[in-house]
Amino acid sequence: MSMVYFIPSSQRKIALSAAQSDDEPVLVIGGTGTGKGALAKWIHKNSPRAAQICIMATRDRTIAEQIRDCNGGTLIVDDIANYPVSEQLVVLNFLKTRAVSQSDKGVNVPMIANVRIIATAVPQIDSRARAGMFNDELLLRLSKNRIEMPNLAEREDEFEDIAMGILQEITQELHKEHIKGYSETAWRKLRDYDWPGNLRELRNVLRMAAVSCDSERIELRDLPDFGHDKINFQATRSEFEKIYLSELLKSFNHDLDKTARAARMERVTLLEKLKIHGLMH
Repeated sequence: MSMVYFIPSSQRKIALSAAQSDDEPVLVIGGTGTGKGALAKWIHKNSPRAAQICIMATRDRTIAEQIRDCNGGTLIVDDIANYPVSEQLVVLNFLKTRAVSQSDKGVNVPMIANVRIIATAVPQIDSRARAGMFNDELLLRLSKNRIEMPNLAEREDEFEDIAMGILQEITQELHKEHIKGYSETAWRKLRDYDWPGNLRELRNVLRMAAVSCDSERIELRDLPDFGHDKINFQATRSEFEKIYLSELLKSFNHDLDKTARAARMERVTLLEKLKIHGLMH
C-alpha cells in the first residue's frame, strides 16, 4: 500500500493503522485546506471497506438517515464540531450501540448498522469540548484514531514532495505529462510563500500554472499573481477556467461527454460555461 504526499510523515503510522482497521472511528484534525477530507477518503479507499459505499455527510439530511444509507460502508462527517448537539448524540449513541432509530409504521425502532465513522474537525474542537460546546464523550471515542494535519507552512521539510506530488496529479488530469517540474525562479517563489490556504491553495495555484505552461517546467510567468497575504483568485478564476476548458476540449478532441467527465461537471453545465467563454464552435 503506497503512502501519499499529503499525509504528514509524523502521522503516517497512525493513518496506515487507521486504514487497516475495519470499524474503529477516526478523527482527522486540521485547519482549512490541510487535506482532512482527502485523508478521510484515502483511509476508506485503503481499508477493508474499500469496495463498499463511502458517503460524505450533508447537513440537509439527518445523521441517522445517512448512517442507514451507508450500511456496510463508511460515513465521513466533515466539520463535526459544527453539528448540533442532537446530531452529536446520534453519532455517540451509534458508536456505543451500533444502532440508529428508524420509523416503522410510525414507531421509532432501532436498526443495527455496519458503518464506520470518520470525522474531520478544526483544532478548536478541544476547546469547544472544554467549553461544553461539543460532546466530550464523543470527542474521546472519536479520538481513538486521531490524526493531526498541520498547516502547510509547518511542513517545510516535506514541501518538495508535496509540490511534486500535486503537480504530477494535475499534469495527468490535464494530459500535460510533458511538465516535469519547476524553474528555479518559480520554485523559489513557491517556497517563499507561506500558504495560508494550505494544500487547497497550493493545488489551485499549480492547476492554474499547469494550464498556462507550454514547456517542460513551470516558469515564473505561469504562476498566478501572489497577493500580500493570499493569492488573488478573483482576478484569475475566469481566465483559468477558460484556458482549462479549452485545453480539456483539445485533449478529448472536442468530445463534450469526455470533457464534462474530466472537468467533473454535468454536460449542461459544461455547455453553459463554453458559451460564456466563447468556446462553442
